[in-house]
Amino acid sequence: MVDPAWGLRLAARRLTELLGEPRYRRRWQVHSVVRRGELSRAAVAAVLAEHLFDAGEVDDGHRSRSLENRVGRALNGDRISDATLELFIRAFELTDEHADELRSLRSGRSTARQLVVASALGAEGPMPPRPWRTLQLAEEHHVGPDRSPRLHHTRQLLEAVEPTDRYTYAFDTAHAAVSVLQGGDPVRAFRVRGTPIHVVEVLLSRPLLPGQTTHLEYQTVFAYPEPPAPEFRRGVSASVRHLAITVHFDPAARPRELLRGRWASVESETAEEAEPVELVDGQASFELVPPGRCVLGYRWEW
Repeated sequence: MVDPAWGLRLAARRLTELLGEPRYRRRWQVHSVVRRGELSRAAVAAVLAEHLFDAGEVDDGHRSRSLENRVGRALNGDRISDATLELFIRAFELTDEHADELRSLRSGRSTARQLVVASALGAEGPMPPRPWRTLQLAEEHHVGPDRSPRLHHTRQLLEAVEPTDRYTYAFDTAHAAVSVLQGGDPVRAFRVRGTPIHVVEVLLSRPLLPGQTTHLEYQTVFAYPEPPAPEFRRGVSASVRHLAITVHFDPAARPRELLRGRWASVESETAEEAEPVELVDGQASFELVPPGRCVLGYRWEW
């Protein structure tokens, strides 16, 4: 059984993400005075108030400010009642797909677009074999205002080394919903026996023979109950020819210090190499040809 709080957090993270998309952003941005187009809860509340007035549910004396706490609770994942969710859906004229997705996530259920890991977990099993290798890898890691990972976006170029129709995506939490945007569909999730690692199995859009390649693009929406360690690391195999990693920090959660590092392994607590880097507009990036098998990424201090 899925903890209802996970569904709340997943729906809140997805709702926040959707409000940043151009089709919905346009609706609240006209009410916003926040610089750089950052999501303004006051502006979102103005859209909700405008809809309630147009629908005849409130009179012209109603103030949008009275809705700001309600918006804040929804976007924080503290509380999203059915009535509040339906108000967002109507006021922003969310598509049927997005509306159904939010309703399902709110209930802690997987959707046609996203597999909610906690609710999809099957029996534990061994780490699957890897009949493929990664040739190119691009990662974008987003940290939210609560200092927890909010969203992770991955693009990969895969090459089969054996016949396969599957890709397995491994990570260390069940507090997640995984969407495959290109190249396949998430079909099941399980925990690797004796470890904290969870695996989402992706059925590829087309089976691969040895030497054949495919592009895979997927994203993970996280709903950690508490902030995890302040870092993002990526284990890189010797086959990767090009690696790009970007970290994004919400304006409310800019780190005091950001270090780009290299670790001996994903289990290592201390980086072998670490150098400070500067944030530019809340983000930092690097691209390189990896020096063989390694673990690269970022660590930060609040």
